[in-house]
Parts: sequence; structure tokens; C-alpha cells
Amino acid sequence: MIYLNATPSIQVPRPGMFATVRNRRGIVSAVDPFDGQEGRLHLVHLDYKDDQLPTEERLLWELEPRKTLLEPTALPDILVTDPMPAEDFDALLRAARWTAATPFLDPDGGGPLDRLPISSPFHGAVQVEDFQLVPLLKALQMPRVNLLIADDVGLGKTVEAGLILSELLLRRRIQRVLILTPASLRLQWRDEMWDKFSLPFDLVDRAETHALHRRLGMDANPWRSFSRIIASYHYLRQEDVLTQFLAACRTPEGSPHLPWDLLIVDECHNLMPSPFGDDSDLCRMLRLLAPQFEHRLFLSATPHNGHTRSFTGLLEILDPVRFSQTDALRPAERERVQQVVLRRLKREINARTNPPRFCRRNPPQALLLSLSPEEIALSAAFDGFRTAIRRLAAESETRRRRAGSFAVEILGKRLLSCPTAFAESWRRCREGLTEGAAANEADVMTAKRNVERETGDDRETQSREATAAGVVGAWLKAVAADLQEEIAAIDAAVCGMGFALSQNNLEMQNPSADARFAALTDLIEKLLRPEKTWRNDERLVVFTEYKTTLDYLTRRLRERYEPDRILTLFGGMDEQERDLVKNAFNDPNHKVRILLATDAAAEGLNLQRTARYLLHFDCPWNPSRLEQRNGRVDRHGQARDVTIHHFATDQDQDLRFLTHVIRKADEIREDLGSANELFDEAAHRRLVQGEGVATVQADLDQRIAAARGRASVDADASAETGADGRAADDRLRDLAAEIDHDPDALRDTLEGAMAIRGGRPQFQSGPEGGTYRLLNPGLSGWSEIIDETLRRNAGRGSRGAVSRLAFSPDPFMEQVGERQIFCPRPDVSFLHLSHPLMQRSLAALTRRRFPGGGEEVSRWTVRQGEVPPGVEAIVLVGLEELAVNDLRETFHHWVRTILFPIRKGVLGEPLAHRPARELRRATAVSDEKIRNNARDLLDEVVPDLKRFLTDYAAKLTSSLKGQLASAGVQARRREEERYRSRQGEVSSLIAENTLGKLEREIEKLQTERRQGLLFDEEAQIDAIDRSIEEKKEEIARRTRHYEEVRIQLERERERIVRVLLPRRHAMPAAAQVFPVAIEVRLPGGGAS
Repeated sequence: MIYLNATPSIQVPRPGMFATVRNRRGIVSAVDPFDGQEGRLHLVHLDYKDDQLPTEERLLWELEPRKTLLEPTALPDILVTDPMPAEDFDALLRAARWTAATPFLDPDGGGPLDRLPISSPFHGAVQVEDFQLVPLLKALQMPRVNLLIADDVGLGKTVEAGLILSELLLRRRIQRVLILTPASLRLQWRDEMWDKFSLPFDLVDRAETHALHRRLGMDANPWRSFSRIIASYHYLRQEDVLTQFLAACRTPEGSPHLPWDLLIVDECHNLMPSPFGDDSDLCRMLRLLAPQFEHRLFLSATPHNGHTRSFTGLLEILDPVRFSQTDALRPAERERVQQVVLRRLKREINARTNPPRFCRRNPPQALLLSLSPEEIALSAAFDGFRTAIRRLAAESETRRRRAGSFAVEILGKRLLSCPTAFAESWRRCREGLTEGAAANEADVMTAKRNVERETGDDRETQSREATAAGVVGAWLKAVAADLQEEIAAIDAAVCGMGFALSQNNLEMQNPSADARFAALTDLIEKLLRPEKTWRNDERLVVFTEYKTTLDYLTRRLRERYEPDRILTLFGGMDEQERDLVKNAFNDPNHKVRILLATDAAAEGLNLQRTARYLLHFDCPWNPSRLEQRNGRVDRHGQARDVTIHHFATDQDQDLRFLTHVIRKADEIREDLGSANELFDEAAHRRLVQGEGVATVQADLDQRIAAARGRASVDADASAETGADGRAADDRLRDLAAEIDHDPDALRDTLEGAMAIRGGRPQFQSGPEGGTYRLLNPGLSGWSEIIDETLRRNAGRGSRGAVSRLAFSPDPFMEQVGERQIFCPRPDVSFLHLSHPLMQRSLAALTRRRFPGGGEEVSRWTVRQGEVPPGVEAIVLVGLEELAVNDLRETFHHWVRTILFPIRKGVLGEPLAHRPARELRRATAVSDEKIRNNARDLLDEVVPDLKRFLTDYAAKLTSSLKGQLASAGVQARRREEERYRSRQGEVSSLIAENTLGKLEREIEKLQTERRQGLLFDEEAQIDAIDRSIEEKKEEIARRTRHYEEVRIQLERERERIVRVLLPRRHAMPAAAQVFPVAIEVRLPGGGAS
């Protein structure tokens, strides 16, 4: 027998107690009694403390077979058990410490640690920078997380979000999480959360929903079935999907909780509210979603689009208790921006560090093209076609002008990509022109919407573009007679380039001349093959907008070089194939040297490990997409300076204009959010309407100069955590010492868990320091998880080798120039506390504390070491402290080691606190006589220890209740003041929402338009200005919005102040104190 309890003496569980049910161990978080036919029964809420699912459960206690409770004061039965081997004892105690690191009270007896220290950096396979901990600390200061991380591209916003998510999970403040991203980033987010933090997420889309219906029936709702979800916001905005989501958001009347816990929105600028008129579908969706979530975390490198009303609208969705959607920020709201918006720039961080923390991006390098007469003729023929379309459209109604613009755009963009892409679209256009029925403007606009609709699949997009080109051709039937000369000129120019339009395999035909391809091969020879052999340390990423161009380049490059030197990535690839390509390109030892990728595949790619050179084979008209491409190599973890290449020539005015766009976008890349509209308008004027390059460039430069600063955000720019004199890194070191966490401890604890089944040793040192090889990957009870998490994918369904293990970042650090870079490795896995292998080990060790599993241990050991003079022995008691609030949240969980001296057989007062790591310095004892002496000494003081534990639990309960109540009073006062203040502000906004204020706002916007700063809402503003009815409707729209905000605030005030905070700061049951393990330390021996 191991425990003094595990007996029927405790008939009814109490909150905070440990229970064993269904061969699983958990914490009792709540007990609800009720009278039924069987008499009084108790509905027990259990939070399980292992790595299995579900993580929590409700069950009827009296009806459960083979259940046990752990009595709070249960001490090891030293008289009938032998001491544990010291290494097994340490593993057991560490497992308890590492799963209980959320102390509400001071954890180290007046030492350097504060209560509730951060621990998520111990739960990730990342080398966390100090600046990345700033958002985490900021979020934890908020009663509810409402944070906009607006850091520069490539600073690691995903890691920062992962740290916040992980910390909230560890503190049990959240369970249900939704991450909304662009469609192209869903897989990236899923992989990042798993690879870096071992957090599994389910992707929800149409295919997954159908699969769920097949498994569970048509009534199954994925938003209810999964607790951690990643979805595209373009998918969720669909009416049927949004209705399904909201149907899963119902909560009982009077519930203190919202349906969901945490919402993360990546690239949140895509969901920005409109400054005038109706919001987009995406924004309306976000307005419906956000109130369903307790915590909200928004991410964007461009959070301000130059319209204050849009920016404040986004902040209102993020935190309606602090912000309202207005056309100007008041002084109080400007101060609040610093509370919720965090924006750091690479250049600012570099200015503080030596050597600079981040790489430098060189100015864009132009590759000068020498166009052939045939290429010049093709450009001239298209320019004539564009001019003719513009002339015809100028004499037509608006719908025809729009159709003509789309016709020029879809052909012109392809021409600017490569001759083959244009020839393919022109062939489709000619088919529409010569075959089938004519199309009208409505058909063209439908084709335009189809092309613009995000699919994430380049093959689908390619098909839609081909269809659109055919529709454009069919639309041209009506004006073909007026365009005969221009159409004939393009036909001749295409044929002059060597294309046979009568054939369907244009991508397989080589043009007679292609200056871009020639410049690409010259760049490859210069950067990758300077001496006609491939360099091992350089690679090139080539981006294009179109899969047609990608296929053309792939074929020609593989004809010129060894095929395995070139890899491709495009939207819609099989997930496994995509991963193989990414892994190969990021593997320094792989033969690949060139990666060709489309924009649909660009978002979320991390290519900085092996590549620093990038070429824009064509140029997106939107500079933010250009910057997305650049961010694939210019990002956190890039060790070398980055160079971006593009094409330039004076022989083609469109290419000349795009060269200017690339340079200007690079100059203002920190302000791109406010300038995107300016670039879009300039691109339309030059590339669609055909205005003169000099005029358009001059206007663009003038407008950008005037616009700079419009999108400036007075955000928190803190890049260091040591504002109070102690950096977060120091606090983490203190916590690590307190819980005995370091690489050696991680390794020994994992080995101790695996040794339960297979003995020691389980590891062998690898060929380099800090890595270890598993000796028995087929170990019973462990082989499955080893295969899932450590065995590499060899492709084609075959089993690969098992990765080596590392327990610190050291094996992943590479010195490149002046910088040390953390580089993940395919052959080594970084084990952290949340890694599945460590979670399995902690669960296995925790089970050994409880009776009934067959693997229970005695929970005591004997060592020799330094003891104070006059002391016979020191008794080190590891106590687990646990307290649950009225919301069933475990708000205090900590393992504390208390040192008691024994003098002349009497248990003395506790000695001064010492961190757990300092307590290692002692020697294991195997001598039976010494162990018996320790047993006798401990047996004499067991009654005193029991009395101490009873008193300690009572004092702990009193202290926790007092501090919890005090914190509750302060929290309710703060929230009450915030809500009262905000209600007054919203009432003022409603009163101020008058015709005169709206007219002043319109006058200000018209002034900005005259200055060239505004054009997107030009027609809408003019319409509102001309019509008193439109003005009244705009006022009514805003008033309705403010009224809805006021109702939402009152509802939230009632929930937070009247229900949630009182229950969060109430402690219905006593704190529980469980002796985890006891060490008897005798004088003698030496440091181990």
C-alpha cells in the first residue's frame, strides 16, 4: 500500500481534489449535488491531467466503478515501502512541477519571481527573442486580451501570437480557439502551430464539413465538433457557413462565458470597415463574429489604410470598450491606441542592436532588358489596341467603359508576365471573337468577378482566366469592325513571335525572342553558377502571377539545366507534395537551386534559411502583394542581406512604369497600407487607360509625398521587456531554476518515463554535442508516438529514419556572418514541455503518484548532502497547491518544496526557501543502514508533518481567498469605470451625429481628394454630397451602428461586472495541498 488514503473515507469529492476515474487522473473542478431516484447523487466536473482526450468530463460520481480520491494530506507509507531511486524520484517531482506552473500567490517566498510568471517559452520549439515577449506580457496585463500586433513584415507575428495562445491555454483561460486567415495561409498556420508549439488545429472548409457529415450525420456542425479551428475568412463569410457558425454560438441564458474563447485574425486589414457607406462582406462577417469571443488578437503589418474612420472601426471591432468608429481620434482614444496596438519596425530594432538583429534589404536591383524588334512590335500592337478600346469606351455608358477596362486589364497583365501567357490569352480571346454567341457587359462583369474571387488554386484561376479571355473576345464581336486594324496588328505580332495560334499547346512553344528569360538565365549564371558549377550556398526564388508563366519557365529551365535543380510551388498543390518541395528547398544539402512560385503559393512561405535572392518575373499591380513576395526571404531568421531583382527597360513604357512602382514601393514599404490605393489608381491610369508614363509617375510621386504619415499609428513601439529593470529573459531563468527546468532535466525526465517500460539507458549521445539518439524507438507504449512525431517522412508511404533529440536550442544555432540564427533541422527534433513525447512522459510519471495503476511508486527517497550544523536531517516535502474558483478555473497551481530541519527527533520550523535547482546538490544513498536511519527519523515526525499540512492548507485557503477577493474588487471597479465612461462616449457620438458634422466630414474628404489623397470613395462621396436623402441615410446608418454598440456594451457590462468577475474571484471550496514526494537528506556524501 502506497497511500494512507485511497480509501472509502472520503465519500464525496470536493473541488480541487485529485480523482482517478476510468483509469485517468484529473482535478475535480466542481461538484453539483442533486436528488434523484437513487438518492443524492453528485455531478462531478473533472479536468484531466494527461495527454488524452477529452480534456474534461462531467460524470455521476456514485455511478462510476473503480473510482478513487486522493486525500489531501496523504503522505508516503515509509514503513512498508522502499525509497525510490534518486533519478526516478527527481523525474516524478519534476513532472509535478512542470504541470503546475501557474501560481496565483508569490511562488518563491519573496524571491525574484512575481505571481503567475510566463512559461509559454518553455512550451515551444522556438528561440524566443526578447522583443517577441513584449506582446505576451502586454496581453497578460489585460483582463480580456484585445490586442492588435502591427509589427513589420518578417518580425515573427505568428510566433508572437503562438506564445500568447500557448500561455492562455497553460493558464486554462481559454479552450475554444478560431484562427481566421487568407485561404493561402491556412496550412501555414496549422503547420506553424504544430511545429513550433505542438498545438493541433483542425482545418474547416467545405470538404472537411462534408467529411464530417459522412462520419457523424448531416446534423453535425464542425464549429461545434472541434475546439481549435483554422478557417479562411473568405469561406466563413459565405451565408450558409456563417449561419452554421452562429448556430453553434448559443449559450445558456445568464452564462458567464461567451461561446468562444480566442479569435485570431491574420492579415486583418483585409476586413477593414468602410469609411463611408456599407461595409464589405468580410467586415460584416467580422462584426458578427467578434462579440462571440472573450479574447481577440488581430495581426497586420499594414493596419491603417489612410482612413481614420476605417482604422477606428477596426479598433472598435477589436475592443468596443475602448474605441468607437469615428473620423478622428480624441485625445483619450489616442492614449488607448498605445494600450492595444503594438508596432515595431526592423530598422528600429536594428538601431538598438549590435550587430543588427535583422538582415538589410538592398535597394531593388534592375535587370536591364534589351527587347527584340518582335517584342517591341507586340507591345506596340497591344498599346494600339488599348488606345482604341479607350477611344470606344469614352463614347459609351459606364458599363461598357468597365467592360473595356477589364478587357485591357486581363490581356495587359498577361503581356507584362511573358509572351507565352499573352499568346495563350489572345488565342482564347480570338476563339471568343470568332466562335459562338456575342457577350454583353453583364457577361464580362461576371467573368471579372469570377477571376477576382479568391480560390487558392492556380489551376482553377487559370481556367477562370481562360474563360474570361473567351468572354472578352465574345464581347469584342460588337466592336470588331472598329478594331479590325488593331486586332490584325496583334495577330501579326503574335505570329511574328513564332507562336502558332491554331495549336492548343502554346506553353510548349518557344517564342522567337524572350528578353526576360534571357535575363533570368544570365542572373542564374551570375549568382548560382559563377564558374559554370552550382554554388552550394546560394539559391534563387522566382515569383510570377500566373501558372502559365510558371509552366513555361519550368519547361525551359529544365531543358537548359538538370531538372532536379528546379522546383515549383503553386496554389492547389497536394499538401504532401507542397511540403516536400518546401523541405527540399530549405534543406542546405538538397540539389535544388531554383524555386519557381506563384503568388497563390507565396503567402506563408518561409524561404529565408537557404535563399537571399529573389526575382519578380512579373510585377503585381498591388505593392502589398509585391511586399508579400519579398517577405518570403526578408524575414525573421534571415542571416544574410537580401537582394530583390526585377526587370527594367526604356524600350517599353509599361515596364518602365512598373520599375518606378517597384522602387517607390520599396522606399515607403513601412507606409504601404496608406498608399495601396494610390498605386492601384496609378496602375489603372497607365496600364489600362494608357495615360503617359511621365504624367502618371509625377502624380503618383506627389500624392505619395502628401499621403505619407496619413496612416501613422501612435502605437506602442516597445522592443524590450526590461522597462521595470528586469527583462523577461531574467524572469524566465528564475522560473527555470524554481521548477528545476533545463536541458539536462528535460532529458533525464523523459528517460525516467521511458525507463518505466524499458529501463536505462534510453538515449545515446549523438555525433554532435546536445543531440541524442533513441536506442529503442520500438519501445512498447511509446513506438506509436515516436513514429508520429519523430520519424521522418521518406515519401511514397515508406518509413523514414527517427530524428535525433535535442533539449536546448544550441544544436539549431548557426553562425552566419555576424549573426547567430535559429535554424530548424529535419534530422533533429527540439523537445519542449508541450512536445507530444514530453507530454506522454509527464502523464506517465504523474500516473505513478496514484494507486491502482500497477506502476505506483513509494514517493520518497534518501540522499546525503549539506545540512545546517546541529541538524540530524532535512525533510524536503514537495507540496502541490491547487485552488479552483467559482467558474471551475484552476487559478492557483504550484508545487513548492518546503525544507524542515529535524533536531533531536523534533520537526523544526521551515528553513528559508531555495529554488528547486539548488536542491539537486546531494548524493543518492544505497546503504541499507543509512536508509533505515532515514526511515526512523521520518517516521518520528510524520504526525507533525500531518498537522503542518492541515494548518498549511487552512492558511493557504485564507491567503488565496483574501488576495482573490481583493483582486476582484479592483477588477470590478476598473471594469465599471471603463463601461460607464464608454457609455457616455457613445451617447455623445450619437448626439454629435448631425447633418452639419457629416457635411464638414465630406468637405474634408473632398479637400483630400483635390490633393490627390482620396479616390476610392470618390463617386460615393459625390453622391452623398448631392443628395440630402443620402446624407440622412448615412447619418441613420451611423446612428444605428452606435445604438447597436451601446446595446452590446450594456450586455457585456452585465455579463462581465455582474456575473463573470464575481465568480472568477470567488473561491467556493478550500485550497487543496497534496504531498507529491518526500526526500530525507542526511549529512555527508557530496554534490551529485
